[in-house]
Amino acid sequence: MNKDNFNMPLIGFGTWKLPNSEETIEIVKNAIDSGYRLIDTAKAYGNETYIGRGIKASSIKREELFITGKLWNSDRDNVEEACLSTISKLDCDYLDLYLMHWPASKAVHEDWILINKRVWEQLEKLYDKGLVKAIGVCNFNKLQLEELLKTARIKPFVNQIEFHPGFRQEETLDFCFKNNILVEAWSPLGSGKLLKKKPLQDMALKYNKTPADICIAFSIQNNVIPIVKTRNKDRMISNLKAVEFKLSSEDLNNLNNLPYIGGSGLDSFTITIFD
Repeated sequence: MNKDNFNMPLIGFGTWKLPNSEETIEIVKNAIDSGYRLIDTAKAYGNETYIGRGIKASSIKREELFITGKLWNSDRDNVEEACLSTISKLDCDYLDLYLMHWPASKAVHEDWILINKRVWEQLEKLYDKGLVKAIGVCNFNKLQLEELLKTARIKPFVNQIEFHPGFRQEETLDFCFKNNILVEAWSPLGSGKLLKKKPLQDMALKYNKTPADICIAFSIQNNVIPIVKTRNKDRMISNLKAVEFKLSSEDLNNLNNLPYIGGSGLDSFTITIFD
């Protein structure tokens, strides 16, 4: 997918909950060797050093990879230092994308608009300095984006949100598309919960595919980049192949209109556990 000549792979490999240990080196290497070129990580995951070692262990050149890092809430006052720390731990010279991991929550901060504005200004400076090729946000809803865009000098390239069947976040999705902001999906399989839900299992049976294939195709056909994660190399490969699979327009529409059938339950307006 692209935005004004800014290109991203159609699918990414996520690293949340991968251990801060040698095991992660092999997992990331296997993902890259399987064909993944987008590696998504974050300071909050606590495993950046081992992810960096996994990237180095692969045979793929740095310029062929798309590496994403994320700014954690506790680093809102030292954005450049946090970014440089991530670059150092990943052992790369720059990041392809650096995201604000969570907006300031309205439930915690009366001045949430100002906080988000100030953090974004620091991200813009990182972009100006060439430390990052692109900047973006995570978990921003429509109102949060509207407020940010009132003062932003550089529009976010990406908004990474929870997105899966039964939870499309239509209002935010439509706003991003209208404003030329690419959308990535975290938890495109509903943290695995959706794979046991009857609507997904029935559709998988119809196509002789897995429920995971259905969820990945759902994201791709909604023009959303899924960030998937698995430790199993066979599933890494099957998830990649799902990018080529197409749902019928009728089935896609049915999935688009599913009621809520599971998700994280996290709301960036009301969340209090991260601030």
